[in-house]
Amino acid sequence: MKKIILFTVLMLSAAIAGLGQVAAGNDFTVEKSVVAGGGRASSSPAFSLTGTSGQNSAGNSTSPVFGTHAAGFWTPEQLQPTAAGVSVSGAILTAGGHGIRNARVTLTGTDGSSRTVFTGSFGLYRFLDVPAGQSYVISVSTGRFTFEIPAMVITVHDELTGVDFVANPL
Repeated sequence: MKKIILFTVLMLSAAIAGLGQVAAGNDFTVEKSVVAGGGRASSSPAFSLTGTSGQNSAGNSTSPVFGTHAAGFWTPEQLQPTAAGVSVSGAILTAGGHGIRNARVTLTGTDGSSRTVFTGSFGLYRFLDVPAGQSYVISVSTGRFTFEIPAMVITVHDELTGVDFVANPL
């Protein structure tokens, strides 16, 4: 294996440097070398190179599912963002800054689907596994408090914290 790699390195060096002879002795021909010649030929008085090892369609352009192949090289397609699940969290607070327990918080997507959570004893809530890259309406309601802004539109790109609602004074 070391001899093949050494031979390949020598051949590549000779092709790049434009040397007329790589080894002592008669002229020779190397076919399907590891030189990425895109399937084309390269030659001098002492050698000729044809093809590219491992890329039998080098020089041809193909379009597989995940990218394109041209001149012996693969080019991946531009990757699109995925709708990975992130969290949306915040607090429901009194005008004095205290958490409101058991407040109902609803997250509604543009497709009409919704989910609801209730705040804990400190007024905190969290929605898990919310698809990123979408807009939602988030709203709050309680039996005891009213809110000047009971709902808002949010667009989720990443983890979203601090989506707080503050109740009107009693």
